[in-house]
Amino acid sequence: MRVHLCLLLVFSLFQAVQSSTISSITASSPLDQSQTLVSPSQIFELGFFMPNGSRKQYVGIWYKNMPHSKVVWVANRDKPLEDTDQSASLVIGRDGNLKLLDGQQSTVWSTNVTAKSNYSAAVLWDSGNLVLQDRSANEMWQSFDEPTDTLLPNMKIRVNLKTGKTQNLVSWKGEDDPSSGSFVLGITSETPPQGFAWNGSSPYWRSGPWDKSKFIGIPIMNSTYLNNYDLQQNIDQGTSYFYFNNHSNSYFGYFFISSEGSIEFVSWKNG
Repeated sequence: MRVHLCLLLVFSLFQAVQSSTISSITASSPLDQSQTLVSPSQIFELGFFMPNGSRKQYVGIWYKNMPHSKVVWVANRDKPLEDTDQSASLVIGRDGNLKLLDGQQSTVWSTNVTAKSNYSAAVLWDSGNLVLQDRSANEMWQSFDEPTDTLLPNMKIRVNLKTGKTQNLVSWKGEDDPSSGSFVLGITSETPPQGFAWNGSSPYWRSGPWDKSKFIGIPIMNSTYLNNYDLQQNIDQGTSYFYFNNHSNSYFGYFFISSEGSIEFVSWKNG
């Protein structure tokens, strides 16, 4: 198992198709294939894309101003659109959910929450979190609760021992295939927790237990970045979660589990 820390890792894995930007998706303002949804400070962008060499279309999120940016979240990773579908759109449905419709107006993907009306709006925050809000701006759904292969700052990998619910990273099947791959990265419910990766149903890698500042089985976890990472455990509630944050606005960063099973951390200077 490889754990890599990189100052900058360059990708050129997809083609985005867009010509104009919008700031929110509402019932009266859907997102079509010629548009992208952008965050307030133009940090992140959501839109339709095709991986290089692929004939499939997806809806995803990427860093807007980073050349050759990696796609950090995919809505319909296991239900792609054909490249010939030129009428797909991301809409607010009558039930208030955010939905991806194909050219035949069939639902390909949906947030599947209970909404009181269709006065919902989808916005993309500067954190990279896609959020569905009701008319009072209350959050009904967020993409941070449904990660794909990438962990952004303040997004969580988590486990709930009482409910059995987990929130893991799942690799892409290949560099040009966002569908769910073989490798899964999460944390265990034991005390203290540890990071754990599976290849299919087989154990693949573990980090060693968390010692309140680092995973003891990862020697490269040193003082240069310790403060960016944290793991919280509530034994009474049966919950554990791991996250990281950028303490400085001068840098961006994320990490992901690759299609080959390695964990890659990517960081670069803002501007």
